[in-house]
Amino acid sequence: MSSSEEPLQELPAGMPKRYAEYKPVTSDAVPPPTNVGGYDDLLSYFQARGQTLLRRAESLATLDEAINDGLPADLARPVGMFYGDLLTHTIPAAHWEVVEEGYPLVRVSREVAVDVVRVALRRLATPEPTLEQNYAHVLELVRQEP
Repeated sequence: MSSSEEPLQELPAGMPKRYAEYKPVTSDAVPPPTNVGGYDDLLSYFQARGQTLLRRAESLATLDEAINDGLPADLARPVGMFYGDLLTHTIPAAHWEVVEEGYPLVRVSREVAVDVVRVALRRLATPEPTLEQNYAHVLELVRQEP
């Protein structure tokens, strides 16, 4: 369940893990996905704690605090998906992409894509950089892009 009435979109399939599959480009222009969900378990976790996790930059502090308090490790992927949806909704033109099947990235600029699940896994394993620090770094990278 997302924090808005915006309909969920499908992630692109990406290339299969064991081999490259080439498909002809279709002429149908489809806008890249920006809202893919994948973090209902995380929202339920916060709801059980009596908290609301909104898709805003300010929520990263709440999420960092929950991680410091021992957020379950099985919520790493949902944390990454939440972080990715936050990026796609707060950075103009940011969108989801999948290069390798099963590994979603968020393209934030022409030059930079963020592996949001890897960011979440690292954050659950180490106290720094926090999600807030990661977000500030992404914003700086976007500002530096020509």
